Amino acid sequence: MTDLFYDTIEEERLQSNREAGIIPASNMNKEDINMSNQEKKVVAIYARKSKMTGKGKSIENQIEMCRNYVCNHQDFAKYDVKVYTDEGISGKNFDRPNMQLLLDHIKSGEVAALVCYRLDRVSRSVRDFSSLIDFLEKNGSQFVSVSESFDTSTPMGRAMIMICSVFAQLERETIAERISDNLFSLAKMGRWLGGNAPLGFCSQRIVECDDTGQKRSRVRLEAAQEEQELVKLIFSKYLELGSLTQLEIFLYNLGCQTRNGNDYGRYVLKTMLSNPVYCIADDKVYKFLVENGYGIYADRGQFDGEHGLIAYNKNNNRGQTQRTNPTEEWIVAVGEHAGVVSSDTWCAVQRKLQDNSKLSYYRPKKSEAILSGMVKCGCCGGRMRPRTARRAKDGELRYSYSCVNKEKSHGKQCRMPNALGAQLDDLVLDEIMGVKDKVIAQYAFLEDTLSKMEQTVSHQSVDMILTRDIKQAQTQLSSLLDALGRSTNEATSDNIIQRMNELNQNIAKWQKQLNEKRSSNVSKLRAAPGELLTESILQFDKEHFKELPAQKRHNILSQVIKEIIWDGENAEIHFWAEDFPEIQSA
Repeated sequence: MTDLFYDTIEEERLQSNREAGIIPASNMNKEDINMSNQEKKVVAIYARKSKMTGKGKSIENQIEMCRNYVCNHQDFAKYDVKVYTDEGISGKNFDRPNMQLLLDHIKSGEVAALVCYRLDRVSRSVRDFSSLIDFLEKNGSQFVSVSESFDTSTPMGRAMIMICSVFAQLERETIAERISDNLFSLAKMGRWLGGNAPLGFCSQRIVECDDTGQKRSRVRLEAAQEEQELVKLIFSKYLELGSLTQLEIFLYNLGCQTRNGNDYGRYVLKTMLSNPVYCIADDKVYKFLVENGYGIYADRGQFDGEHGLIAYNKNNNRGQTQRTNPTEEWIVAVGEHAGVVSSDTWCAVQRKLQDNSKLSYYRPKKSEAILSGMVKCGCCGGRMRPRTARRAKDGELRYSYSCVNKEKSHGKQCRMPNALGAQLDDLVLDEIMGVKDKVIAQYAFLEDTLSKMEQTVSHQSVDMILTRDIKQAQTQLSSLLDALGRSTNEATSDNIIQRMNELNQNIAKWQKQLNEKRSSNVSKLRAAPGELLTESILQFDKEHFKELPAQKRHNILSQVIKEIIWDGENAEIHFWAEDFPEIQSA
């Protein structure tokens, strides 16, 4: 979610000055500034719908109702209207493309008012909605809900709109809980609830008639025989090899790939091996599940030795990272499909996985590899990832770029020599820093673009100085304000107030300069078709660029470089700009 809580130091400082009787000089022309800004503002209409269905108020209907309100509202009719829509996206948070764009425009002062059909179209979270109201007030924007007429200028109006927000969140959470309960009830019956079928199965929709003659449809897992042979091989080989890493190497050398055409990784294999869907449900696995605390939602008599198991609620997807829930939170029931592997095999695999979980996999040390994700093997086309070897006596971290396919096959399918990391990084950086002159020489139409970008760099340098001076002055003001509160001498107090007035005038002057420069910033120019360099790279020479954090350098270079092909001796650099020829480097 976009952070709605922007820097409030300036606001707090001004409030302190008001209490102390100090009025900034910049307030003298505030009315003129507001009148100038008002002419550029728009009324923003926001419409959202969680699902693309024909039910409920459509996006078009919401927009039409909001337009009618704006046209009939005297205060808003003088503004242009700008529409923002998000369809098929939940209102549980602000992670919506056009909502993010709207927030940026509100922050820049372009929006006089935000108009929506109903407040739950904007947000179904009390916390987010409260933050939005504060955010609108700080940026001089109003909020209007067409179907909910509340006067937010009064305490009662603000209280009522927050109460409506509470009920909007309650409705969302109630719907989510009801859907979750229904899915759990079906899962406990052994139903396959749809989605991507696990390896070895395909999903088939079955249409049946109930007692009243109405047609009901459900999804059932059906066997995919060729894939089930691979599943049996994976289970047996894991017990034989005893390691996910060795199993990964075995399947790679065998040429086995996932349905998406990717190589099997350890995480995918572990998820497959721990899935009860493959296990034949019999008395042995029932005892195993009970002894190990699995959540069982089936009678013992249903474990008939023919059908497989169904497990739900295995993963927690509420955060950004998917995590596996404890087995006692799983919903394990007997499914309608036939099992694939015996209970003895499946239980033995689970014990082996549990034993191996006590061992930690080798994790390479953090390196300074700024070309990570860009280097590819010229032999097999695989990725070359940084591998850390050791730290030298001088403290430098020595690493290399190694072909992933060579590592997985232990050199059987690829024998590409590693690329020395620091040397390759330095070589590529030399080419990037020297490419500006080559571009201008070969593409005359880029001269104007590069010239404007260099002007932007100059502007940004001035911006940094002004921002620094403003912050330093604000810090001094805060200290002087504390000193004024402790002062008992009239002459000293007068001197402090005089100095504070000088700082206020300087801050107002610097802030005005900063705003003027930002408004005329040329960094928003449209890139030329063959543009190769980003604005960021032009700000630095090689030595200054090396002082940046490794992640920052990586982010900048990834905007310039499409890929680097390593052939064992030379590196061929391909840039994102299609017009620019590749550079051959030793």
